Amino acid sequence: MMRYIFVPFLLLSFSSVTQAQGEDSTKYERDEMVISEFLPGLYSNYNQVYFNNRGKVPDEERHLRREIEVLEVETNIFSVKDTFVMANVFDKTITEDDKKTSYAIINVEANNNEKAVQLDIYKSNESFSLNDLDGNPECSVMMIRGAEEFYARESSGECDGIINVYTLSKKHLFVRMDKNSGIKTNEPYKLNEARPFECYVDIPGVSGGRDLPYKRYEPFYIHDQGGTFEIITDYEQRNLVFRLVRVDWEINNHIGVFTRDVMVLYAEERTDDGYKINGYTFTEPDITRVGINFKWMLVSCFMESNKFTTPFM
Repeated sequence: MMRYIFVPFLLLSFSSVTQAQGEDSTKYERDEMVISEFLPGLYSNYNQVYFNNRGKVPDEERHLRREIEVLEVETNIFSVKDTFVMANVFDKTITEDDKKTSYAIINVEANNNEKAVQLDIYKSNESFSLNDLDGNPECSVMMIRGAEEFYARESSGECDGIINVYTLSKKHLFVRMDKNSGIKTNEPYKLNEARPFECYVDIPGVSGGRDLPYKRYEPFYIHDQGGTFEIITDYEQRNLVFRLVRVDWEINNHIGVFTRDVMVLYAEERTDDGYKINGYTFTEPDITRVGINFKWMLVSCFMESNKFTTPFM
């Protein structure tokens, strides 16, 4: 009797294993999931603009400052806010009038016939309506996997004036240069993913347990790819500017000596005599909090406030 009970059990077990193995996906369906995980984020090409200037790239070949925010609105569907900053932070305070923004929607889907992941890109507005996604996209990009990134094998459609993805990794998003941009280069826009920080400023910068009155200016929300905020102090009316940069070096400071990436917090100021740097601090690039204290002024920036952090030894 035991024999008749055991045999069907074995058959059932082998049947389950066979069925599970029949559920293997294609590698493009797996890549679709990775791309959909990589895409959301805030990206900025601050480092590219900085090194265009430092490397004395001719004016006609320099990229504009660009920030791209990608958010997931439904599974595999993403909104894109694409902003060009048309002014220089060193020349003036950046306002909304200095920005030129466009909007798009990206649909991510494995294309097994083309052996790629297909990005269908639709022009949109700030409402990001999904009603038109059944129509033809303005641009389609076929992405395939490289060693540590995905890159565009080909694109089709009217891809100028829209986010034409070139490469994507966990760290960056590169976008092809528009043919009608007026900028004489084929170098793509190189945008690094930014991390969000919150900052405050104390004036004066009380320290060492001194019992002195001070004014706190807060909160300010920026990112570590050239994020900037400004304050005008109450008493002296000083126009102070603070900038946070996770520097992704593309050159060395000294010939033959490797320059490591750093996080830099700048304390700057607009004065009647022009723009000046009061000082800056630098540290490892992956830190989650950084500060400066000049005694007359203290600034602190962090990813997690001390109000909420878990106490530890």
